[in-house]
Amino acid sequence: MERKPVLFDAKRLHAMMDRRQVDALIVRGVENSKYLSGFFHNGANLGYRPFCVFYFRDPAIKPAFIVPAVDLHLAMTSTWIEDVRAYAMAEFFTDVKTRFYDDFFQAATAVLGERRVKALRVGTEGESLTYGYRMKFYEWLEQAGHTPVDVGYDLDIVRVRKTAEEIARLRRATEITIKAHESFRAAIKPGNTDEDLHRAATVRMMQEGAHQIRFINIGCGPETSFTAHSPFPIGHTMRRGDFVKVDMGAIYGGYYADFVRSYFIGEASQRQKDIWRWLNETQIELGLSLKPGMTGGDLFDTYYRNISRHLGSYPREFIGHGIGLGSHEQPRMNHVNRAVLEADAVVCLEASYYHDGVRHHTEETFLVKENGVEWWTESCPRELIVPA
Repeated sequence: MERKPVLFDAKRLHAMMDRRQVDALIVRGVENSKYLSGFFHNGANLGYRPFCVFYFRDPAIKPAFIVPAVDLHLAMTSTWIEDVRAYAMAEFFTDVKTRFYDDFFQAATAVLGERRVKALRVGTEGESLTYGYRMKFYEWLEQAGHTPVDVGYDLDIVRVRKTAEEIARLRRATEITIKAHESFRAAIKPGNTDEDLHRAATVRMMQEGAHQIRFINIGCGPETSFTAHSPFPIGHTMRRGDFVKVDMGAIYGGYYADFVRSYFIGEASQRQKDIWRWLNETQIELGLSLKPGMTGGDLFDTYYRNISRHLGSYPREFIGHGIGLGSHEQPRMNHVNRAVLEADAVVCLEASYYHDGVRHHTEETFLVKENGVEWWTESCPRELIVPA
């Protein structure tokens, strides 16, 4: 039985290829190779281990997938692509009885040679590729008579609109993270440490069915209250008046969640309360107004104009981003971004402000629909003060 892609929208991908007049895509970026292959490999972050999809505009030309030998068997059982090949990397032989190519480019030459393709315009990820690989890759293409075309941004735009499967995974990742936040918030109390907070969120994520923990960044107490992304707990013991912030996200089926809440234990100044209220009210107002056709720049300008009524010289360069296989995807919501918001996009709106040694930070997740939005993080508490 023919295997079918489970993540990407083939019509949308082909429309982009038609528009850019590319005959094939050869992609190795972590997100794009997962998106096209459906194989959630763990090794592509290693620059010397390409996982590379060959996808052709002509449906009569079969796609191919080249992977390191150590991952061949799992790739064969995970991807919808039937032609999966391996080059010698980490293993010279495995339980799969097949030839391993000496290196990636030998395998790539065989893939194109067997398909007897000539003078292709090949879509690549351009400047997002590592310099050394890109130079060698482009030289290999040109020697074979093919022309590289940078479609990295175009692929980002293809991925803005999520398929039903992607939305299901993103929604589940968000639900898990909201549950983990319940446990995190319950652990905010004098006498507990930021390690207790980290443990509470970690354990709950796994109990709720997370496949991985993407990140749990905690600001807690005067040593980390100002940070955007404190990478690990420092052993601070909480006390009344402390500021506590968490930026966290679980992974489900390879897709990310990402949202933020901030708190004071027992007490906060009126200025702190006002800042928190303004950030949240303005952010939620924008989130509930999301609709297809807005650009990243439109959204930034609207938020900046509204928040500036309360907080002059607002410090943020961007106020949100798409989310999916990557934690920050298009449309990136800054002043100059013209990427267009589409129905079935999942986006995070976030706002922050520094005052009196702390970084107020809040973030919400929305699914944009043809008419209206689904506010996925609506149930997550946003009261500034937790009891001491």
